[in-house]
Amino acid sequence: MIAEQPKTNTAASKAMAKPLKRGRACMTCRILKIKCDGVRPICGPCRKNPKEEECEFSDGPTRSRTKVLEETVSRLEARLQELEHPDETTPSVTLHDPYSPYHDSRQLSKHPSTLLMPDSRLFTPLSPFSPTSATSSLPSGRQWTSFGLEAKSDSVTSSGSSSSPHGHHASSPFLGEEEPSFGIIQNLVDNFLPHASEFGFFLNTNRFRHATLLPLPFGHHSRPSRSLLSAVYLWGAHLSQSELLLAQEHTLMIRALQHTATDIMGPHPDAVLHTLQAEVLLAYYLFQTGRFLEAKTHAATAVSLALAAGFHKIRTSNLHPQPMIGLSSETPISLHPPHDNIEEGERINGFWTVLMLHKYLTIALEPPTSVCGTLEAPGTQIDTPWPLDITNYSEGLLHPDVRGSNTIRNFLVNIPEQGYQGQSVLAMNAKAAILFHRSAQLSGQWTPNLQPREFQSFAAVFQSLNRLIETLRHSLTPLAQLDVKNPYTRTIVLTHALTDAATIKLHSIFSYSDSSSKQHCLTSARNMLAFAGFNIQDVGYLNPIIGTLWMTACHVFIDEISRLRSMHTAWPPNTEGSEDELMERLRSGMAVLNTLSDESSLGKYQLTKIQEAFSAI
Repeated sequence: MIAEQPKTNTAASKAMAKPLKRGRACMTCRILKIKCDGVRPICGPCRKNPKEEECEFSDGPTRSRTKVLEETVSRLEARLQELEHPDETTPSVTLHDPYSPYHDSRQLSKHPSTLLMPDSRLFTPLSPFSPTSATSSLPSGRQWTSFGLEAKSDSVTSSGSSSSPHGHHASSPFLGEEEPSFGIIQNLVDNFLPHASEFGFFLNTNRFRHATLLPLPFGHHSRPSRSLLSAVYLWGAHLSQSELLLAQEHTLMIRALQHTATDIMGPHPDAVLHTLQAEVLLAYYLFQTGRFLEAKTHAATAVSLALAAGFHKIRTSNLHPQPMIGLSSETPISLHPPHDNIEEGERINGFWTVLMLHKYLTIALEPPTSVCGTLEAPGTQIDTPWPLDITNYSEGLLHPDVRGSNTIRNFLVNIPEQGYQGQSVLAMNAKAAILFHRSAQLSGQWTPNLQPREFQSFAAVFQSLNRLIETLRHSLTPLAQLDVKNPYTRTIVLTHALTDAATIKLHSIFSYSDSSSKQHCLTSARNMLAFAGFNIQDVGYLNPIIGTLWMTACHVFIDEISRLRSMHTAWPPNTEGSEDELMERLRSGMAVLNTLSDESSLGKYQLTKIQEAFSAI
């Protein structure tokens, strides 16, 4: 019996009989030119001949793989046509070689006779991947470029150090060959060292220079650490008058920042001391160039490192555990005992340099109500004896029996010091910085609504600080007796300015209501900007905080001129206290600040602030 054939669905049959619209057939059937039923996800022909992948349809929600490949082939064929017939087509993309400067520098290094600039041979090759940025710039507005020279990765020394400027070549995995030629190193170091103390350099300059110029690789243990050398090279370029060196300043800054961040965990025997010195130099550099937040960051790092290393407890008379910086591979990092008096003196001076840096930046960059003393916070006792001038340590002026305890507290409560302690130029500078900081801190605590007991406490501290400031002032060498060629003159000028600024900070809160305080402020401001009659430009570079001190003096004159105008007080022309005399003093102060504005972004910023304050009265 023959089975009855099922009836065919008429509608379905008619639909299948119709030809498929273009795009409904799968890509395989289209390529093979066979009839496709369009069933998804797998059509009939593909189901009869199974394959690993599902059918691809050109009208799907996304482009099929075949379509993408077709478009890629078309695009490459068009590009090939452009390259083969550049005159017949308009290219859509212009290709360039991003390493052409690198290749050019290699050719130039092979053929020095083709160099257009004779000084360009002064730099040793560096990696083309040096961490420089074409978009970054320092506040001074200079145009920065990288060294842009090659690295030789096949000549790394066994210790991992990179090349020196003395014929050895090696590379760092991050920075390539980082040192300029020997002659340029001499130039950079000699640019910096005459002014080094003004930017926080506390090491023995003779020893440093000798070690720097040794014919040994960069990072060798007998030379200063990478971070310290990089920071000194940075300052040397910044202080130079050479456009060639100034053009490398940004590159040198990047390298100094990178080495300073990593050297503390390195194998250099003086890693702690040299990293501390590098942090101080970078903080001053960033402050000078107007990068205030970064300056504060590096100053804070220097403070933390000095405390962790126990530099505040050198020669302490109290029981103090051996300091440890941290752990590296479960091995504690600690300082070795100083080898001689000079090395111990470097650590003592290093601590006081960090303390002064911290106080300078706190006053310059913090509002009066936020001025605080991290290094003198409760529980942080400073026992390190007062610093000596670095040459005094080799002369044996730091007696072996000298011990310290509560050095700053004893000074503030006026306990007499023994012998030469506290009488050096650097000690006087540190004391002036402490008094300046304390005066700013106290003035920030003043409010007219103090309770009687609070007012009595405030008045007692006020009178004590005022006596200390006056005592220090009378113990300083008068400016009129200074020789501008003496290297200590700059520090003494700064100490006088700090002392005058401390008086202004202390008395300014009462200058509107108390005539005595007003006269203290005016006298100190006049002294600060008079310089005992000699030309301040003859002294040379001063610590960057000097601009903040001069701003303080200028504000005194601006405030007094404003007060006279508001009271309509008439003074005889050109007499002390008249508006003419005050205006002349103010112009003198602004002229001094103008000299700083030519040297740094910080100076430009300070001059602008004074001009804004003057225009507002």
